[in-house]
This record gives sequence, structure tokens and C-alpha cells, in this order.
Amino acid sequence: MGWPRIAAVALATTLAVATPALAAPIFMDDFQDGQAEGWGAAGVGDVRLTTYLGNVSLRFTRQASATAAVSTRGFSQVSVAASLAGLSLGADEACVAEVSANGGATWGEIISVRDGKDDGVTLVRGELAPAGADDIARLLVRFRAQGGPDAQCWGDAVVVTGRPPQRAAGARSALGSEVLSSGVGFDKPVSLSAFAPAGGATPATGRFEGRLRLETSKLRLGMTVLKDETGATKAVKAARATLPDFDFALVQDGDVLIPTRRTPVGGGHSEWEWILGPGRVWQETADGGWLRAALPVALMERNANCIHNGVLTFLFRPDGATSRAALEVASETCAYLKFDAWGLAPARYSPGPVADRDAVIAAYRAEVASRLPVRPVAELAMRYPGVSLAGLDLVTPADADPPTAYGLVVDGVHYAGPCQTRHGDYPFCEVLALPSYSTAKSIVAGVGLMRLEALTPGVSNALIRDHVPACAAGDSWAGVTLTHALDMTTGVYGSTVPEGDESALSISTFFNAESHAAKVAYACGKYRRRAEPGTTFVYHTTDTYLLGAAVAEVLRRDGGGDLYDSVVAPLWRDLDLSPTILETRRTHDAIRQPFAGWGLAYHADDIVRIAGWLDSGARLDDRPMLDEGMLSAALQRDPTRPGLQADGPNYRYKGGFWARRLGVKLGCEAPVWTPFMSGYGGISVAILPGAMTFYYFGDSAVFDWGPAAVEADKIKRMCP
Repeated sequence: MGWPRIAAVALATTLAVATPALAAPIFMDDFQDGQAEGWGAAGVGDVRLTTYLGNVSLRFTRQASATAAVSTRGFSQVSVAASLAGLSLGADEACVAEVSANGGATWGEIISVRDGKDDGVTLVRGELAPAGADDIARLLVRFRAQGGPDAQCWGDAVVVTGRPPQRAAGARSALGSEVLSSGVGFDKPVSLSAFAPAGGATPATGRFEGRLRLETSKLRLGMTVLKDETGATKAVKAARATLPDFDFALVQDGDVLIPTRRTPVGGGHSEWEWILGPGRVWQETADGGWLRAALPVALMERNANCIHNGVLTFLFRPDGATSRAALEVASETCAYLKFDAWGLAPARYSPGPVADRDAVIAAYRAEVASRLPVRPVAELAMRYPGVSLAGLDLVTPADADPPTAYGLVVDGVHYAGPCQTRHGDYPFCEVLALPSYSTAKSIVAGVGLMRLEALTPGVSNALIRDHVPACAAGDSWAGVTLTHALDMTTGVYGSTVPEGDESALSISTFFNAESHAAKVAYACGKYRRRAEPGTTFVYHTTDTYLLGAAVAEVLRRDGGGDLYDSVVAPLWRDLDLSPTILETRRTHDAIRQPFAGWGLAYHADDIVRIAGWLDSGARLDDRPMLDEGMLSAALQRDPTRPGLQADGPNYRYKGGFWARRLGVKLGCEAPVWTPFMSGYGGISVAILPGAMTFYYFGDSAVFDWGPAAVEADKIKRMCP
């Protein structure tokens, strides 16, 4: 009949396989990739792949058969499992899955379906440990139809397992090959060390290049909710336990596995978007010749800025065979929603050239080369005796989580604390995705307007109402400039109580709105004029949003462009920052308005290098990229433009940056005003005297970074 062999082997994902405790996968095929490399057809009848309710199976009719050969060299205790369904079978007819260890001379039955159980839908599973199957070059697995003209059979989910020749010293105690191949045994969170190389791991002998797809529709996450202050409905809570579509191209550079897309990726999911980071590929003896990969992944809230960090791991072979992928989420930077989540998703690897692989690898190498050198924060105490590490870790409430990330940059060296989770340290700390929250007011709104002012002098004095039509009605916004909006001194507010307007129940109308029209209507119309512009500070994310909206109109009138894509992101590209920071949250409409005041994701290296760049004058090729006067004022280096008092006598706000008076705390005779960025939940990035930067990302409302400044002062005296 001339049925051709068809391409690529994939994991048997349709049904779980009961495998011995020490078993490792040797061969797996569930035909879900629409191909079946290595299966040869014979006999009278038809052999082809068919799909029913999303599941692909191998259909064979009448007297046809399909056979695959598997090497079990090095393996003992070999077992073969398969699934079958049948339809229209007569009294003496059958669908059979069988195995031969002697070249086809004799066959042992794995499972058969006969008349009475041939409903054409139910896949019946069987398993057999055939005699003579250990350590041989050619074990034959066959699907065979034994029927008349109407007989139809379907074969699926073939898994050959065996015990590897030896188990490596220090082999893993969690997420071993038997768990990833069978889908059984991952019923609670494990230490994240299970997503890193085990003892005795070696460099991979093969490569990964192509697309990785997870069948997320077949996975419902195990989830332990630790905190939920969202007031979510049952439907929303149920949706959180599901995952967005996962289909990404990846390339390998050495032992690094690099996603070609590293910015947040939506996919129509109501709750989550993916962020992927560069991971690792390696090999372990206990995996029986399979390669193992791990990727840092994160779930970022749709239309919001919470990030829940996790790790993904799976086994694969260069020919496309893949195990299930294990996912665990064990930490977050999110003050109102905390959970552990875990699960095993069917995975498919489609090997093949990735068109932009060279560019992706070159960009990754440039990114790594530009990162600050990283050393453990513990080295600070050894290098600078007297420094207390407890001061850098700040004081977390006893009933709260430790910080997601923290560290101090001194003399161009990044001393990083561990990225702690509820289940061990995060294994990819350098590329942990962090949320910007309101640090974006500094590095998007502030940097963006300073850059635009450098390119088009005078634009910062443009009026909000001239560029935001929704603010044109009435007199509330008369005389309010883009600078006033950046400084949050518009004079348009409801209350001067610190965070009063920002914490009001009605603000959810603004943050939850997905369209630009709804956001700008709230921002323009919610409050009325209560003070002259430039005279009163009131913290308003809505003001920063209006600044972004006005800049969008300015750019449109000047011929096009975008506040983030055209003005801000090019600076980050020139600094070789991570791709993660190159996109920001936007409205979910045709306008796609950048939020300006929140919504970025980035790495710790990104934000500390931005802070250092600003501290040193924001220059590229020895040319200032930002308006020097605005930058100087924002960083408290122009005593004639200090900014207004903000939420107390020891704080100021100017140009999108906070400033804190530290002189008294440090014992200085003269005032020391230190600029810093701040974000919701407990995020601080302080630009300290002496070219030092301290950062702290937490969600336990720890905002007092004064203890860290005291320790930094022991390294470099910060008094003038």
C-alpha cells in the first residue's frame, strides 16, 4: 500500500503511564505533533493519523499494521505500554498492540480490543514487560488490525521505559525522569533545586532548537492560595488555575537555552501573560540518555503589574521526543495575591531552524557582556568589615514573605542577595522577572519627558488640555503643563491626605479599565481644581497617565512615534539591557496607550544599570541623552529646583523621582537629599552618594530603606 514513514517522535501524553520507581523513558510517541517518524506500515488496509476531540491517534484498518523499532541498549527491566480503541469488529476480529524482542519471530500482546469493547472512542491501556527486551538493539513495537472490510483500530500513547544502567551519585530526589515521563508523582510543590542540575550533571550532548509547545488546555494547576485580597469571583479564581497558550521558539548557545521572545506575551487568557527568560540545558545519567532543560517563567497579571515567578523543566531528545513539562510557581512580587502552583503539562518539541537564531544569540551575548559583575551579598561583609547584612535585607514582618530580590552596587560590582521563595532559592536569580510598579514613573514618564525635552526643547511646558481632549472641558486643567503632571503638582485633586486619592475605592475604576477612553475619562474628570498648578503635591498615578497621553498626541502631531517604543526603549537598547524591559503595559484597544506610571517588567541588572546611568549623567557616546536641567533637578542636584514636600518633611518629589533627607540618620552636619524610585507593595531603588545603588523588591509594605543606607555609609561615607 506504500504508506510513507512520517516525521518526528513526541511524548506519549494522552494517558498517564504507571512506570517502575526507577524507570526512565526510552521511547515515547503519542502522535500529537501530527507526525510519526519511524513507524512503517504493511498489510492490507489503511494506516494514517486521525484526530478526535483534539487527540491525535494512529488509525489502522482491516489487516494493516504499523511497526516501530526501539533500541534498549543499556537498559534493564524494560516495559512497553500502549493504548488501543476499536470500531466495527466482528466476533473473531481484534485490534492488537504487541511487542517482539526477537526480530518478529514471536510476539507478546500488550493489549487488545475485541468485539463488545469496540465503541470507537474509549482508549484501553495495557502494559507488558517482555522477556528478552533488556539491552537489545532492536525491540519491535507493533499495532495490528485483524479484521474484515469494516474493522477500524486506533493506537496511541506508546511508552517504552527501562532502568538506566546506573544511577548517578547524588541523583535527584524530585522530578526524576520517571515523574516527567509518567505524569505521576508531582502532587505538591518541591524544592526549586529540582529545576537545577543534580549532582553529576554533565554538558548536554545534543542541542535544542525549534518550538516548544505545552498543551495547557490539558492542565489544571494544583494551587494553594496563601493570600487573596482581590475580591475575585469564582470564575476568575478558576481561571487563575489555568494557563495561557504556550508556544515559543528557543535556541541554544552553549548550555544556555534562549527564548526568542522575552517580553510579556498575551494570548487571550483572561488572567495571565507569560514572561520567559534564558534557562539551561544539561544531561544527567539517571535520565537514560535524554537531555534535561529548565526555563525561568513568570505569570504576569493581564492589565496589571503583579508577577508570579516560576520555573519549567522537561526532558527532550534532539529528534523531537519530549517528556511532560513540570511547572512550579513559588514566589511573587504581589501584595494582594499569593499562591503556590504546580503541574505537569503535555509538551511537544518541534525541532527545526529558527530564522533569527544568530541575532538572538548575538543579542543575548551582548546583554550578558554588559551586565554588572555579580557577587553574593555575603561578600560585602568580608570585603568591608563592619557591614551588617541584616541592614541590607531590611526587616520583614514575621508573618510576611522575604524580599523577592535585593542588593547593593558598589564600585561597579553588583552584590546580590538570594532570590528567596517559599521552596528554596530561585535557580535563575539573575534573570528573575521583577515588576516596575511606580518605578516606571521615574524611568518611563520621567526619563521619557527628559528625553523628549532634549530632542524638542520647550515641550515639557506644553499644556495637558491642549493635547488631551478629555481634559479640555471646564477650567480644572487650565495652565497645567506636562511638567506639572510629571511632578504631580497639577492642583487637580480630591484630598491632600497622603495617598488619599490613590487609595480611594474609586481608583479601581481607573486601574481596572482596559480602554484608553475609560482611563483618560477618569483621570481628567474625577477631581477638580483646588490649587494653582505647581504649588501642591498630591500623589496621582492618573497624572502620570495623562502625561503619557499628552506625549502621545505631541508625537502624533510631529509625525508619529510612541512614548515608550520611540522615546524610551531605544535608550535601553543602546545600554544593552535585557529584552524583557523593551515592552510595557498598554491599554487593550486600538490606541494601545502606554501606562507610563506602572506596567514594566525587568531584571535587577536592568534597574541598577539604569540608576547608575542616570547617576553619571545619562550619557551615551559622551553625549547627554536627557535634558540636563530636568535630570539635575530630579536627582536633587539643583538647589534652586528641589521639588515640593511630599508626604512629610523628609521627602520630596520631582521629575518622577522621590528624594529622602538622610543627613540626620547618617549623622551628617549638612542635609543629604537622596533620590530614589518607589513602587507599590515594597519596592525601592535608591541612588546613593558615592555611585552606589541599593534596591529592594518585596510585597510586605517594607519601604524604609534607611537601614541599608546606614550600612552603605560604612562602605563610602555619604556626608558632603
